[in-house]
Amino acid sequence: MKKLTKFAPLAGLAMAMIPMAARAADDMTSTDTTLTTTTTAADSAAAGAIVGGVLIFWLIFAVVALALFIFWVVMLVDCLKRTNWKQESDKNLWLVVLIVGFLLGLSGIAAIVYYFAVKRALDGGKKAPATK
Repeated sequence: MKKLTKFAPLAGLAMAMIPMAARAADDMTSTDTTLTTTTTAADSAAAGAIVGGVLIFWLIFAVVALALFIFWVVMLVDCLKRTNWKQESDKNLWLVVLIVGFLLGLSGIAAIVYYFAVKRALDGGKKAPATK
C-alpha cells in the first residue's frame, strides 16, 4: 500500500483533468454555429512575420552554438597536444574542466575560459599560469 502513495499526486491531477476533457469534448460536438472565424490577409501576414522571426532567431542560435562547439573542439585538441605545461597536472585539470563543461552544456564557456586563462599565456612564450 505504501508504494501506491507516491502516485497519489499524479492520480489527483488526472482526476482533476477529467471534467476539462469532458467539457472540451462537449464543445467539439456542439452544433452552435454562431461563432465563426475568418482569417484576413493582415492575420496571415502577422503570422508569417512571427514564424519568420522565430526561424531567424533559431538560425542565429544554431550558428552560434555550432561555432562554440567547433571552438570547444579546437581548445580540447590544443589542450591535448600542448607540451609546455608548468606541471602535467595542469593539463589533466584543464582536460577535466573542458570535458565536464561539455557534459554540463557549458562547453563554450569552458573553452573561452581556457583560451583566455591558458592558451593566450602559453602561446605568448610564457609558462602556464601558476595554479593555487
